[in-house]
Amino acid sequence: MKLPTRATEVTVSNRTVIRVLLITVATFLVFRFVADVSHILELVFIAAFLALALNPTVRWISQKLRLKSRAAATGIAYLAVMIILIAFTSLVVPPLVRETVDFVQGLPQTISNLKDNSTAAGHFVQRYHLGDQVDGLSQNLKDRTKNIQQPVISTASRVGSALISIITVFVLTFMMLVEGPDWIARFWGLGFRNNEETKHDQALVSQMYRIVTGYVNGQLLLAVIGSGLGLVALLIASTLLNVSVNAVALAGILLITGLIPMIGHLIGAVIVVIACAFVSLPLAIIMAIFLLLHQQIENVSLQPYIQAKYNELTPLLVFIAALLGIAFGGLLGAFVAIPAAGCAKILFQDYLSRRKATQPN
Repeated sequence: MKLPTRATEVTVSNRTVIRVLLITVATFLVFRFVADVSHILELVFIAAFLALALNPTVRWISQKLRLKSRAAATGIAYLAVMIILIAFTSLVVPPLVRETVDFVQGLPQTISNLKDNSTAAGHFVQRYHLGDQVDGLSQNLKDRTKNIQQPVISTASRVGSALISIITVFVLTFMMLVEGPDWIARFWGLGFRNNEETKHDQALVSQMYRIVTGYVNGQLLLAVIGSGLGLVALLIASTLLNVSVNAVALAGILLITGLIPMIGHLIGAVIVVIACAFVSLPLAIIMAIFLLLHQQIENVSLQPYIQAKYNELTPLLVFIAALLGIAFGGLLGAFVAIPAAGCAKILFQDYLSRRKATQPN
């Protein structure tokens, strides 16, 4: 027996259609707006992160010098940071760029010297009849590196854009440091929550603030210690082996890469060892052993003590947070991901404790 079928009609009013269209258009415009201002939002986020990191220094200067003006304390802190950055840049960047250019320009001749029978590499080339391949590679490198300054000149616009972004971050950070406490005081004074809830929220914010500042200061301390020990090791090893190497520039590389969590020291060690290998193979071996030992000692002593003291995260969570940060935001994301994970842990634990407190026994 065949059951009768009933037709179902769906009526959509004009108001519903217009509402759906408006929501769709509004959603598109919001995503478009976020995409257009994503770079600005990134600069604001970086400035806020730097303001949190520098705030303890500004407060310490204000207390020690008994300055009533927070702008004056911020200016002194900025002046100290600028002096350090200028000194570091003048010591590290010019010799590093000069040696890189010299190395690239001399690379064709280095490859041509592989045909020298007095060396093991030359003997290998002659034995397997690789002379033509070596000549072709050398000529190709000469063609590519004879005008090496031209690409540098062509990237002037990118350098200018980067300088504008850096200046913008510095200005935003300065303004946040000066006006930040007043804005926070106004926010807590709005009175949209009762006193107990306000005190609870202030305690949470204080914990997250300690995590961010502790992480930044700890990572900077680890980078300074690693680069300082690397500089001493480079100076001693190069003196004993009687070879010339720019120890300051290589130590600067260790300092910069040391700011990257988890993998920064490994990246710096690889760069330094490769640079030393072009000068002296024994020096490269000594630095590889030293940097490997230093990394192992730091991983089991300094880093857990300094970072775990503030973040309260297990090594697994730290590693996962760093990987996710790299995937979403590159090196900047990796640097921010770990304190962000620590703050998320505090919020999650607070949520669980509040939920448990509201449940009946």
